[in-house]
Amino acid sequence: MIPLHELMARIGLAAAAEYGFALAGSYAIQAHGFLDRVSDDVDLFTVNDARERFGEAVAAVTGAYRDAGFGVEIPLSNDCFARLMVTTPDHRSVKVELGIDWRAHPPVTMPVGPVLHPDDAVGNKLAALYGRAEVRDFVDVDAVLRSGRYTTDGLQRLAATADPGFAPEMFVHSLNALDRLPDQAFTVHGLTPQQIADLRSRFKAWAAELMR
Repeated sequence: MIPLHELMARIGLAAAAEYGFALAGSYAIQAHGFLDRVSDDVDLFTVNDARERFGEAVAAVTGAYRDAGFGVEIPLSNDCFARLMVTTPDHRSVKVELGIDWRAHPPVTMPVGPVLHPDDAVGNKLAALYGRAEVRDFVDVDAVLRSGRYTTDGLQRLAATADPGFAPEMFVHSLNALDRLPDQAFTVHGLTPQQIADLRSRFKAWAAELMR
């Protein structure tokens, strides 16, 4: 996590502490040591029980950023999601997204603040791969695969926990979507040609395993 994104996470999590927010998304995956890459945004999520106070939480986080000297615009906001565009005095921008999502475990306390439990962070990332199959999802899930901390069966169970609509036979199509993504899209995330080839091989093997 780059220093500016870490600062956004620290300020946001501290401001939203009483509302049960935790670091989510790719940075939660990274916080648990699976990989290190720059994400497009900082995701801070809480649970459905906090829905009635979600607006309060957004106001608290917005106020904390402004008190710290940052500009804040809110281009999108409803009762369960808000997108904040935070601008530094030297005109750098960071997208911070606040939302509500289901989690199976209490967050883990880390130096940056509360972070989704690894099972929840990984399960949500698998659900993202299942639903949208974007380059960043393949990169993050491949890092989890390479870690050896989860089997493919274990990952599918976590995906089904995060997304009750998860179906292995449909997940094959998500995995095969990798074929339409060019190698250049992965170099942006720092992968070498050999690493990209290895990533493709691992997901192809997983898809073949599901089709047996």
